[in-house]
Order: sequence, then structure tokens, then C-alpha cells
Amino acid sequence: MAIEVETTEGLVRIRVPLDPPAGEAGPADDWLWAEPLGSDRFRVESCPFFAYGVSRDDVVHADVEPGEEAPRLGDVLEKGGHRTLRMALDPSSELGDAGVRALLDRLLELGCTHEALRPKLVAIDVPGEVDEGAVVELLQRLCDDGAALWEWADPRPS
Repeated sequence: MAIEVETTEGLVRIRVPLDPPAGEAGPADDWLWAEPLGSDRFRVESCPFFAYGVSRDDVVHADVEPGEEAPRLGDVLEKGGHRTLRMALDPSSELGDAGVRALLDRLLELGCTHEALRPKLVAIDVPGEVDEGAVVELLQRLCDDGAALWEWADPRPS
């Protein structure tokens, strides 16, 4: 069984403003953990649940605007070689279901990591050395069973 570990020592939270379509529900911001590198540069250390075009290990520019509590993401300066996938579980599925747990355990064996936004969202980090075809095949099997949907949130590693 996989063990999920959360550590934030030395990291800061970066706010990623979202631009949801008019009339649609959803969060106004996504939040990422990042390592400060100096000169308003940060290395992303978590997976986005809602933002597109940013992944773990990317170096981004973010600065604190007057009246804001956290740096706001501006641009991705350097891609870090990772990709981000997201999975949304069907209302009848749970993170603890055997099929979902087996998928997440297999992704860990392949070299991916994941973060869960309970009760139904999972952000998956796919490092550059991981066979993306194997990851997609595993996710698609779960989708074919009707247990989840998935999408690329950041398909380009560089």
C-alpha cells in the first residue's frame, strides 16, 4: 500500500489565478507549494489541481502584489521535464476503492507521484523518465470501467 507524505519545510505557497468561464462554478485560485530560488523565482514542488501549463519542477516567476498575502504566479520560466495529469472520480467511486488504490499504487511503481484533493480529485506528476504510454493505458482502463475521467493538465515536459 502506498504511503502519502506531505512536507512543506522551507516551501512557500504560490497563488495561481484561474479564469473560469462566466457562469461556471469553480475556485478562483489554485495553490502550489514552491521552493524560493531568489529574484521572484520559485521551483514548483506540488501538482496543480486546477491550473494548466505548469508542473512539478518548473521554475516560475511569481511576485507579491500590494495587498496580497502570497506570491502570484506570472510566467513559467523553465520547464522541469515533468507532466501533469488529473483524474476525477465518478460519484460512485472513492479514493479507497480497490481499483483506484491499485491504479495509484501502480503509478507509484512506475515513478509517478500523486496528490489527492478529497473526495474525488487526484493530480498526478509524471516525471520525464516515466513511460507516459503506460500511465495513459492505466488511467484509460479505469475510465473504461466508468470509475473516473482523466485529462492532461500539462502535457509538455519542456
